[in-house]
Amino acid sequence: MKNFMLVLLALGLVMTFGVVVQAKVTGLPHVYNLTFNDQGNPGKDSSENGNNGELKGGAKWIANGYSGGGVQLDGNDGHVEVVVDVPEKNFTMGVWVKTDAGDVGIYSVLDGPKGAGGHDRHFFLKDGKINFRTWKGPAWATDRNVADGKWHHIALVAKDGGGQTAYVDGEKVGTHAYDHSDFDWQKRVWIGFSNDAAKDYFNGVIDGASYTAAALTGDQVKMKLMVPVEPKGKLASTWSDIKTSH
Repeated sequence: MKNFMLVLLALGLVMTFGVVVQAKVTGLPHVYNLTFNDQGNPGKDSSENGNNGELKGGAKWIANGYSGGGVQLDGNDGHVEVVVDVPEKNFTMGVWVKTDAGDVGIYSVLDGPKGAGGHDRHFFLKDGKINFRTWKGPAWATDRNVADGKWHHIALVAKDGGGQTAYVDGEKVGTHAYDHSDFDWQKRVWIGFSNDAAKDYFNGVIDGASYTAAALTGDQVKMKLMVPVEPKGKLASTWSDIKTSH
C-alpha cells in the first residue's frame, strides 16, 4: 500500500506541476551516452563521464529526434565529435538513425581530422545496407536495408576472442570475426562520418549515440541500450521510471 501511495503521489506531481523523472539507462558502463535532449547543450554526455559531443559543420539540433531532441546532419560536413580514447577490445557502439540516403557514413573512431590515420570501427551504408569494418579487417555487410526514412537502432558489439555481432532494432543481423587495433592514440569519435562510405558524411537525423565499455548481450542491447531517455514532459517515461523504482 505504501508503494502504491508513492506511485499515486508521484503521478500527481507530474500532472500538476510537470515534474518529470526521466527514464534512465542504468547499469551500463557507458564511455558516453548522447541523448541530444538539451537544446542549450545538445552534445551533453548523460553518463556523468563528461565526454560531451560537439556539433560540427552542418550539424544542427532539432526538436524531433527519435525521443526528444536529435541532430540533423546535412551530408556535406555535419558530424558530432567526441574527443575521448575509447576502448578497443570489448565494447558496444550504438546509435539511432533516420535517413533515405543509401551510401553514407554513420560512425567511426579516428585519430585526427578527415584523412588522418587511424580510422577504425566504421558503420556505413552501401546501397542502403549496413556495413561494418574494424581496423584492418574487411568490411562486412548485413542484409538489413535501413535507408527507408524510418528510425532504426544500429548496434555493434565486439568481444575480444568472441567476434563482432551486429544488431538492428534489437535483432541480431550478423556476426563476423574481430580484427582489432591496439592503439592508445585514437582520441576521437565522429558520429555521422565514415570514409569507408561512398559519401563520407551522413545525411539524415541521428539520436541516442553511445559507446559502452562492455560487450553487451542481445538482451542488454534491446532492453537497456535501445531504451530512450525521454525528454522533459513525457508521462510515459515517468510512469516507467516510477514502476521500476517501486
